[in-house]
Amino acid sequence: MTALVAVLAAGCTASGGADAGSGPGPATGCTTPGFSDDQIQLGFVYPGSGAGSTSLTAARGGFVARLEEANAAGGIHGRKLAYTWRDDASAPDQNLAVVRGLVEDQKVFGLVEASIAAAQGAGYLREHGVPVTGIPAEAFWADHAYRNMFAYAYLYSDGPPVSTFGDFAKAQGGTRAAIIQNDLTPSGNDIGAKIGASLAAAGIPTVPGRFVYSPDGTNPVQLGQQLKQAGADVVTAAFAGTDLAEVVRGLQEAGAPMKVVLAPSGYDKSLLKTYGQTLSGLTAAVNYIPFEIGGPAHQNYLKAVSSYAPELQPPDQELALVTYILTDLFLYGLDKAGPCPTRAQFIDTLRASTYDAGGLLPGPVDMTKDWGQLATCYTFMRVNPAGTGYDIVRDPTGRDRWCGHRLDQ
Repeated sequence: MTALVAVLAAGCTASGGADAGSGPGPATGCTTPGFSDDQIQLGFVYPGSGAGSTSLTAARGGFVARLEEANAAGGIHGRKLAYTWRDDASAPDQNLAVVRGLVEDQKVFGLVEASIAAAQGAGYLREHGVPVTGIPAEAFWADHAYRNMFAYAYLYSDGPPVSTFGDFAKAQGGTRAAIIQNDLTPSGNDIGAKIGASLAAAGIPTVPGRFVYSPDGTNPVQLGQQLKQAGADVVTAAFAGTDLAEVVRGLQEAGAPMKVVLAPSGYDKSLLKTYGQTLSGLTAAVNYIPFEIGGPAHQNYLKAVSSYAPELQPPDQELALVTYILTDLFLYGLDKAGPCPTRAQFIDTLRASTYDAGGLLPGPVDMTKDWGQLATCYTFMRVNPAGTGYDIVRDPTGRDRWCGHRLDQ
């Protein structure tokens, strides 16, 4: 699932990433919260502890890399970018407390969030008109009541499913599907239902039964045996990181004969480093241009990580790249909104924009028309048999992207 941003003059297009340092200089006497004559204060929230911390640790590196890259290029309209980060521990009440503290005590202009528990804080941020970009890990990101909350792609949506997942699984010979749910993040089951509808539209029914993975209470091998007994040859799991890797390990050790193991995330080489060949066959649906295709924007990202977040190893981690893009999306809004925008002007400007992350996304995203909708085009990246890397699974015409259509409901 998931993401991120080309930055700076070398990789930018008209609808692309933030061209840091461009445009008029800073407006003196700006009274917008978070703005001084020479700085813009931003906040960053992620789970440095608690559930989700293992998977989302890389996000901070992507955020820092993009901000410091922008500062090295002169900042935004002549102002340098400063930031304060807070740990929400993946707890909704703590998320509310830390975002309130960032807005009221640290006086930030806006935030970037890499959280799976942002719903309570989101209500406060909406009420106060604070702009936010973030990983859309909860359903409210697609809710048009939250006009201040921005993402470039959505996993959870009230809109229709898309045909792309079913088209892919059918082409791999899939015949019977199972959707694995995760009780830790129930909202993640929404994308599972959407993928299930896509599979059904392609003539791949879902096997009977409910299959649940919980990191504290599920034996992955037993789950794999249940899926094998159910006769499923297509499995999809809408979660990431270690949890996803454990599910795949369980399928492998149970000897479940899978034709497709599909996740809307999972394009993460740090997982390969840990699990290796155990992950062979896992396919990740990627809605940004992957490193295996590459381009100047990817080189900009890798250079920024090497310079400003060298502790991020390996550097091409999915959630780092996604957060890099989301940070760039915020900077893109700052660049377009002018030297001294109000928060409302920033929100209006960015919501009326198109954005392509300067070459990291397959095409421009309309921040209004595409708001809350599932993407129709994906690159499917499959872990190779040795578990050492990813192969691009091309569509029947040989293209590296599979593009479907939205299914009427």
